[in-house]
Amino acid sequence: MCSGSFAKCLGISLMPLAIVCVLCNILLFFPSGKPVESENITEEVWYFGGILGSGVLMIFPALVFLGLKNNDCCGCCGNESCGRRFAMLSSILFAAVGVLGAGYSVIVSAVAINHGPKCKIVNGTEMVWDTPFSNGMMEPSRHSLQ
Repeated sequence: MCSGSFAKCLGISLMPLAIVCVLCNILLFFPSGKPVESENITEEVWYFGGILGSGVLMIFPALVFLGLKNNDCCGCCGNESCGRRFAMLSSILFAAVGVLGAGYSVIVSAVAINHGPKCKIVNGTEMVWDTPFSNGMMEPSRHSLQ
């Protein structure tokens, strides 16, 4: 069974996706493209779902998958298939790391969607930062978005 070519293709596709996830998480720190104070950024952004979960924990499996095609070990301890077995075991272990990273990212994203973003809103006559979409619903009588 030769899955090295598929693994290399998978590794090539995971690298740019991990980079995009890291960049998207970094952009969350700059709402409207402007730096804001840390208390005006939602708590879920500080969990680093895109940087840690979808970024760093996806780069490890991608690098392992990229190296699987070139892993033609002639064996260890007199067993010719030992190198390939180790390569497949390492790919399974690093795939599990990728699944954990993806799971972490999905959980952080689901919590963030439920809590809603922090928005600059008009409360009476002043502008304040609040989460008007908390629990998926906006309270129209209390807030006006700007």
